[in-house]
Amino acid sequence: MNDSKQNNRYQIEENGRRLATIKTYRNQYHLRNCYIRFDLNDHEKIIDPSILQSIADEQKCPLQAMIASSETQKANFLKAQGFKKVRVCYEVEVEKNDLFVTEPFQEMEILKANRGDADYLSCCEMLFEYYKVTHEAINPLTSPFEEFIELMPDEVLYAKEHYEIQHVAFVEGDEIAYVSSNNEQTFARFAFTVVNMLFEVYPSIIFEADNTDWVAMTLKNLFNVASTVTFDTWIYESSGN
Repeated sequence: MNDSKQNNRYQIEENGRRLATIKTYRNQYHLRNCYIRFDLNDHEKIIDPSILQSIADEQKCPLQAMIASSETQKANFLKAQGFKKVRVCYEVEVEKNDLFVTEPFQEMEILKANRGDADYLSCCEMLFEYYKVTHEAINPLTSPFEEFIELMPDEVLYAKEHYEIQHVAFVEGDEIAYVSSNNEQTFARFAFTVVNMLFEVYPSIIFEADNTDWVAMTLKNLFNVASTVTFDTWIYESSGN
């Protein structure tokens, strides 16, 4: 068995037969890890457990793979290569009748700001700090604030207490793109109010929630959803990185 590289693409072969193809790439916002995408032809014949270690050693950093949770063959391959699953991301689409609330929340006053407003910038600053914390252990944010806010939707819904921003939800159409909070006791009320506002306009809403992000998971837990599409993040760290 041997592997060859061309243009950040590795081929794993045995006797001229391709067993797997692995492509490496970088994310400009998270530069510590090297990301991989891969296709398997016959992974059961890949008996060398150090194939991906050699790529990590060459890249001089941890490797990161993101796959659908349903891709069990790929998951088994990653485990055999020494990867660890570190995060699950839920892709959620819900309707108002999916709301699961044991007792009604008292709704909260919601404010709105747009790009260029002073409070919009303050909401971005709050999200930036929270985002750094939630990603630090897996793959730290490496982009500066000025680049980070370019990714943000132009509209943010937020709530204040004693003139201080407590909760934010960046929205774009029917999508809640980013959420952040510094108050665990009242965020569920904020989220409940926001989703009801959106349901007045849209029959369904969408968002993502990482199991490493308590704010997003609080939003997800407002709903009783039998099944969701999930994606898993796997990390490989060699002893040399």
